[in-house]
Amino acid sequence: MVSRRNYFAITIVMCIIVFLFLSTGVITERWNDYEVNFHSKDIRKLPSSSGAYSAKGNTKDGILEQPGDFIVYIGSSKMEEAVEVWATYTKKRMESYTTLNKCVAAGWKAENRVPGMLVIDSDCISWEKVKDLEYLEEYLDSGSDVVFCSMPDVSVIKRSSRIQQLFGIKSVKEESVKVKGIHLYAGFLLGGEAVYMTSDKKEAKKRQDMELTLPWYELDAGTETYMKGLMKEDGTESEEAPTVIWKKNYRGSCLMAVNGSYMEDFGGIGLLSAMVAQMELYDLYPVVNAQSMVIADYPVLSQENEEQLMETYSRNMQGVGRDILWQGVMAAYRGSRMRLSCMMAPQLDYEDDLQPEQEQLHYYMKNLNKEDAEVGLSGISLSETPLKEKLEEDYDFIHDTLPDYYVSSFYAGNLDEEKVKAVLGEKSMSSVRTVISKDRKDNEIVGYLSEYVTEQKVLSDGFTHTYRDDFRIRCVETMLGYTNVLVDVTNAEYLEDEKDSWEKLSEDLVWNIQNYWKEFYGFQGTTASESDECIRKFLTLDYNQEREGKKISLKLSDTVGPVWFILRTHDEMIEQMEGGTFKKLEPDVFLLEIESQEAVMTMKSTALTYE
Repeated sequence: MVSRRNYFAITIVMCIIVFLFLSTGVITERWNDYEVNFHSKDIRKLPSSSGAYSAKGNTKDGILEQPGDFIVYIGSSKMEEAVEVWATYTKKRMESYTTLNKCVAAGWKAENRVPGMLVIDSDCISWEKVKDLEYLEEYLDSGSDVVFCSMPDVSVIKRSSRIQQLFGIKSVKEESVKVKGIHLYAGFLLGGEAVYMTSDKKEAKKRQDMELTLPWYELDAGTETYMKGLMKEDGTESEEAPTVIWKKNYRGSCLMAVNGSYMEDFGGIGLLSAMVAQMELYDLYPVVNAQSMVIADYPVLSQENEEQLMETYSRNMQGVGRDILWQGVMAAYRGSRMRLSCMMAPQLDYEDDLQPEQEQLHYYMKNLNKEDAEVGLSGISLSETPLKEKLEEDYDFIHDTLPDYYVSSFYAGNLDEEKVKAVLGEKSMSSVRTVISKDRKDNEIVGYLSEYVTEQKVLSDGFTHTYRDDFRIRCVETMLGYTNVLVDVTNAEYLEDEKDSWEKLSEDLVWNIQNYWKEFYGFQGTTASESDECIRKFLTLDYNQEREGKKISLKLSDTVGPVWFILRTHDEMIEQMEGGTFKKLEPDVFLLEIESQEAVMTMKSTALTYE
């Protein structure tokens, strides 16, 4: 039997435990300030497009152009825009010419203005003219690195030993051959080694979209290979397999060549950053440093499409959102180091008689705020409702429910850019500071959509991950330290096919997120608005850097820190740093966080030495 004293003590302890649990819940509820969006700011006080760096603009006050710190593009407009975007991101000056003759006629040699690098579209070189070959050799002899975005036609290379010598080609073994897969070597793009091949036919059909048919060149012994074809089904390396990307060293410069069309999409501009790191003794360049996951059209706040949802999930929209979609979204999010942004859709169908529910908005805002997720607004509608009218309805609903909540991020999907720009000045969009877009018509990945609103492009679909997707992601991570993964749940809410059921989609989502981005955990996770802050700093940043002995000095323009840089070396590490901090991402790759206007890195060799 329990004595009265023990009974009293047990009762007191139980009351204390109950009180602690209840008070924790009350405190958590009270501190859940979901009614206000702390990302929302007066966009006119944020860094604007007028202050952004331009590759063809003037230098900023106090930041001097260094000798060889400009690049030249020679070619058609097809690649010019891509190279200009890369030059803008890496803060290099750029000059463009349609032919090599026009470049030479500009008088670079007479003015002692030697470009740091020439990026060339091979179609714009007159390969039959000896003079053009002499010009290319002059540039290489003068210390300018040369990058060929594509190779000349194989027939041109076959008939000229001088062209073969220029590219480091010993012979043309086959004019065209189909390889089994592609091997990306470690140390070129960030993310390490990758083998884009599988013997599983089902997996190959799902993922293999790399360019597999290419000319087969045998290279000279002095060349360095960074990406190569695989000739055998088991993926074993063949010394004579076709090379995709390689470098030939000259006395004071390098030539890089791409055998295929890998430079022609948005990932190609990331290849330029990887190439510079291989051609220079070290490379130091700014990055965005933002990794985000965007859930489009979630949550939906009206009880629409009930008949189909009940048939598929045995739940209405409320039940699907809370009991089914939430589980998969949270599993992917919590298993990654990205931050989450949910682009809510108060409604998807504006032509039915159903209205969004205030109780639903309160529920999701509370729970997403507990997860440190951002809630933005989706611009997608499945009805024919004009965009302006849809946004006005959304605005009225949100502010009737939460008067102090102003969305700062907006999901535009594939909406026409001009339509989005047209509504940016409306009251319903006045607080939006950044737009997430699926538009991939150009090579600009982050930039300004208007004077005060940035645009950040979606890089990948969370449900699918092909080999080419993986390659592009590595390219952009190398150049920008940026990714934006889209998880569009609309098809799970309005199913068109059984394969769109959330059970299958969420399985692929969780696997993709937890496996294909783990090599980039060194970059910081950000919500859409936090990415916007990083993007604005990145776009307005200008800098100068120089090296003397073991010390690399970095001087920034008037940018409020922190800002981030990647330093790529060859057998060197940072021994000491002033003006910021650093961390190692992978061998010879460091992420720098700069807090002040000047920083100094003292370097130390990691190469093995023998007496």
